[in-house]
Formats: sequence, C-alpha cells, structure tokens
Amino acid sequence: MNHSILLMLVTITCFRLNQACQKNRVEILNQLEPGRILEYHCRSKDDDLGVRRLNFNATPFTIRFHDEIPNLTKWECIFRQGPAMEYSFDIEAYKAGPRLIPRCGQLRVWAARIDGIYFARKYNTPLVRVLSWNKN
Repeated sequence: MNHSILLMLVTITCFRLNQACQKNRVEILNQLEPGRILEYHCRSKDDDLGVRRLNFNATPFTIRFHDEIPNLTKWECIFRQGPAMEYSFDIEAYKAGPRLIPRCGQLRVWAARIDGIYFARKYNTPLVRVLSWNKN
C-alpha cells in the first residue's frame, strides 16, 4: 500500500512539473559569412527533423521540447557547410542528465562560424568556440 501511494505521488509531481515546466530550446545560428549556407540535420530518439538549410544571419532555427522522463532526452545534429558541404561536424546538441525531475527552460545555442562551431547556455554570455570543422 505504501509503495502505491509513493508511486502515485511521484507520478502526480512529475506530471504537474512537466505541465508548468518551460520548454527547453536548442537554437542554431548561421554566422558563417554572407552567401554561405549552413546545412543541418537534427534528430532525437522520437523525432527526425530532416535535412534543412539556414541562410547567413537568418532567424535562428529553434527546437522546443520537454525532457522525457524516465528516458533521457537527447538531440543530435549534423552541421555541414562549404561550397560542396565538405566541412561537417556531428554534435550532441542537447542531452538531459539522469534525473527523476525534468529540466525546465534549458537553452543550448549553437553557432556555425567559418573557424568552427560556437556554443553558449545563456543569451547574455558570449559564444565560445568548442569545435573545429572536419573536412570530408
């Protein structure tokens, strides 16, 4: 009986937190240079967004989602750029850590620039270069 009550309380708590929980976001920016296209393909366990293209300095592409509990939410993206899309990198754009309570309002900003891929977790912090392009 005690286990049933505990399970019910945990379920209700998670459901209510998820309802009030602000969605997490992954934002992708093309800061390469004028005329340079960023091609990207983002997918999670349950969603495949397909291959898309983003023009230089266009409105960022945003993925909005809630963490899946007990499964760990994970978004992976392949970025490609260059005249023949010969530069690429496969990134783990978002990964929820193991937890019983979902994360809320998480932000991951990824920016493609000529010299590499930049990252930030907050809007008010500068983007930092974290990856270099691989040449195919």
